[in-house]
Amino acid sequence: MSHDGKKKKRRRYRLRPWQKLGLVAVLIVVFAVSSTLFMDFSRSASEEEDVMAESSGWTDSVYGYVLAEDDTLTTTVYNDGLAEAYQCGRGAYVEIESWTPFVSETGEEYYHIFYNGQYGYILCEYITDDRSDLLQESIVYVRTPVTLLTEPDGVETGSLVGKGDMLQVMGYDYFCEDGTVHMYEVMVGSEMGWIKADYVVSTYAESMENWTNDSNVYASHVSRGDSYGGGDAADLDYWPHEKGDFADEGNEMPESVYAMYIIAEDINPEKMEACLEEAEGTEINAFVFTVFDDGIAAYPSEVLESYGILDSYSCNNTAEEFAEAVQMAQDAGYYCIARISCFRDEVLAQAYPEWAISDLNGDPMELNGSYWPSVYCREVWELKASLAIEVADTYGFDEIQLDYVRFPDYIINYEEDKTVDLKNTYGESKAQAVQRFLTYMTDLLHEHGVYVAVDVFGETSNTYVAPYGQYWPAISTVVDVICGMPYPDHFSSYYTSGGYYVPYKHPYETLNDWAERVALRQNECSSPAIVRTWIQTWDDYNYEYDSLAIQRQIVGLYDADITGGYMLWYSKGTLYIPEKLEGVIEYDYYDLYQQAQEAGQSLSTYMDVDTNED
Repeated sequence: MSHDGKKKKRRRYRLRPWQKLGLVAVLIVVFAVSSTLFMDFSRSASEEEDVMAESSGWTDSVYGYVLAEDDTLTTTVYNDGLAEAYQCGRGAYVEIESWTPFVSETGEEYYHIFYNGQYGYILCEYITDDRSDLLQESIVYVRTPVTLLTEPDGVETGSLVGKGDMLQVMGYDYFCEDGTVHMYEVMVGSEMGWIKADYVVSTYAESMENWTNDSNVYASHVSRGDSYGGGDAADLDYWPHEKGDFADEGNEMPESVYAMYIIAEDINPEKMEACLEEAEGTEINAFVFTVFDDGIAAYPSEVLESYGILDSYSCNNTAEEFAEAVQMAQDAGYYCIARISCFRDEVLAQAYPEWAISDLNGDPMELNGSYWPSVYCREVWELKASLAIEVADTYGFDEIQLDYVRFPDYIINYEEDKTVDLKNTYGESKAQAVQRFLTYMTDLLHEHGVYVAVDVFGETSNTYVAPYGQYWPAISTVVDVICGMPYPDHFSSYYTSGGYYVPYKHPYETLNDWAERVALRQNECSSPAIVRTWIQTWDDYNYEYDSLAIQRQIVGLYDADITGGYMLWYSKGTLYIPEKLEGVIEYDYYDLYQQAQEAGQSLSTYMDVDTNED
């Protein structure tokens, strides 16, 4: 996706009525909607002809669609000698020299085609001019529990479908190049909805399988159970999720991100100029901008205005100031990350109490100093998705970082006392709601050409499901980047093989121990995210976090082979602590890490960083 913010619209193609005949109980619904399902075929075909990338040179050519060979999603294209040239995916729209076939010496009939700049021959039986012939699936089964969408390119949610559920296929949006469907339109009972093809399979038996690996990691998840009220690890999804890759669209993520942090109030041209001056001549290659925080907005959002709550947010910048500041960073070549607080949002919770964690009277509860919309509430999902899409499309951010994707600390105490309403419509565990929200957000935002990151507590490097719903393998499997917050002053005292230590006095050891546990969690994922870590920069008790303490944290990560980079956290923004950054941000740690690997050394040894913290 280029940074002009324009998303390519894809036309939806659906089946004809005779293909929709299924269960008798739904025939009335099928016929009721059929008139709107199939009206655009001729017009869309004409549009596709207009956008053929290259001309074949044929003057009287016709157009058709590729059918799949038996038990495959592709068909074979042959060269002039009728030797196999390549495979063409089901649904490909091809130019045909004429409907008069070429007959081979053996009597087989072929159409001469032009596709993707190449000429070739396809057996006539695998070409059709009728789009409704393409989709043969009538029933699919849910492999990964997911919330349906009401439209394939919208944010509005439908019902939750569970593992093993049978769905009747009603249509599709488009075919991918490999012949797979992108999204199916399905019927659940009398409800229509859309689901990504990645989350369904063709048989019930397949749908009930669980992802594992050679070391039977799923058994490890099962054995962890539900220790603290966050949910059972066995009930989460571990099938691989496709990660974002938008380099060809002008959005390339640095191999190792080194980021300064900017608070929402400071996203204006004056402060941005100061940040750029601070970063100039260093290895800083990214900025994290807090765009929406608890009760704070960095610009007057049209989405918040449409919900009637914009005026309740603190907003110091105009839309023009915000846009100019972000553009300054983009023009200077920096990777731009937009941080959005999701489920710690006092304005939203009080404006829409029906979406909030509330007492039994329906009044939002103040928990941990704020009010919390519920992770279970799909209406909150839709609002946050709309905000993220607005940020991505309007301002061209490279990545959306989702923060506070969890339930409040100690919420289990209120549950045990039966004094809280979490708005748990579907009877989900906290960890299920967190993972399903992230699945929903990642799928949507990938369609807008941006990467998706999520902040998690440092505690999640452990093997249990945290009581607020975060479980490292379930989250890392879904998103592109997982951002741990292993601030040394957040940890209790440690006992390790090296003995007892107080974490805040041992920034290197704390981060290195944490990163080693993270590496184990990453090995429990089918599709692990990049690990990019928040670094403590503020002083703690009698321990000063100077540049050496900050650098010790960073090299502690790389010494454990966690190389996705760092983000420097300071509550007022790292622009205000330049003295702490001297001797830290001048290094390309990933490049030095690679040199250290070649030399057979740890990064700390190679850089001669003193890690002796006693």
